Amino acid sequence: MLDVGTRDLLAVAEDALTTPTHLTPAQVDVWHNHTLRNRVPLVLEALRIAREESDAEVAMQLIDQAIHDHPAPTRVPGNRPVAGTLPKPNNPHPESLPVPEHVLCALLYRHWAMAVEGAPPHEIYVARRPLGWTGDGDPYERITAPNRTELLRLLAHRHLGTNPPERPPGT
Repeated sequence: MLDVGTRDLLAVAEDALTTPTHLTPAQVDVWHNHTLRNRVPLVLEALRIAREESDAEVAMQLIDQAIHDHPAPTRVPGNRPVAGTLPKPNNPHPESLPVPEHVLCALLYRHWAMAVEGAPPHEIYVARRPLGWTGDGDPYERITAPNRTELLRLLAHRHLGTNPPERPPGT
């Protein structure tokens, strides 16, 4: 028999992956093509955290954040989705992170050691694997960026297994 924490975690994960029943067929398409596609990587990461780190609390917070950041289409008269209420896949804000910062920080905990090298205005933000790293990947891996937000963006893309979009020069 499962304990209460495990049952709660599974219920939250099920809620995050279940299509709402009130959606029209067009909204179900939006649900599957956008909402679910963006929630699945975070739910999988939450389940990994629960399994490997035995931390159901952080896992449930991660799933709750995925639900909050990627909501189901809203209903309006005529039961059509409102275009302005659905997140757009290509984010027009270049400083935005692909994963919410507080969620990303929880995911990076004990996976990356971050530091600032150099003195202003020539500082470089650096992330490297902690000493004694035994997880997947190169234990000597080093990621650099000109500022903290850019470093977190690169780490988020690294975590999601995607390539970050090219930045125009000077941004």
